Amino acid sequence: MFPEIAPLPPRSWRAFTLLFPVAVTVAFVIVLFLTLPQELFFPLAGLIVAYLLPPAGKETVIPVGIALGIPWWYMALAIVAVDMIAALFMALNFDLLYRVPWLGPLLSDLTKKTRQLLFSHRWLASLWFFAVVLMVMVPVLGSGGVRGSIAGRLLGLSPLLTILAIGAGSLIGCFGIALGSDMALSLLCANGTLPPEIAGAVCGGAGPVAVMVP
Repeated sequence: MFPEIAPLPPRSWRAFTLLFPVAVTVAFVIVLFLTLPQELFFPLAGLIVAYLLPPAGKETVIPVGIALGIPWWYMALAIVAVDMIAALFMALNFDLLYRVPWLGPLLSDLTKKTRQLLFSHRWLASLWFFAVVLMVMVPVLGSGGVRGSIAGRLLGLSPLLTILAIGAGSLIGCFGIALGSDMALSLLCANGTLPPEIAGAVCGGAGPVAVMVP
């Protein structure tokens, strides 16, 4: 009923599969901290946590981040990085995650829902690699790195192909949403459509806060 769980690998390999994604995550957080002003770093961290916890998706957190003053391209890249880190962690630790007491049942339930989605949209499942791209790219069809990884496993994709599909879908989806949100916000601000109290917060004359380069 669920993806086959392989036997646990040797300890040295297991240590690498656990520590490598953690190291990438730490590096990602450091980059955010060094390149964003403090008044934007913590809101972005909160948006990333919200993105990882349902029901918030990229179609929600990206526009909010842009409205807070984060450059559209930076917000898009941040969510792409989150999707890729999640995909990397899932690809390297798929067998272990289903054995975690509190996480395993959640992943099993998500696997069941993903299987039902693919079963009810057979045209989507027939696309194989591009099915994962679409699921990650289009908010209404799927999610980010976690559900995309599950879909890739159900469709028989290798871990590498799954990560590539998630990366492609995330890049297209995140940059599309971010660019569209930035254009819409600029138009609303230029036309004075927003209420004064909202316009004062998101349409400040200074514009988005610049990203710092170390």
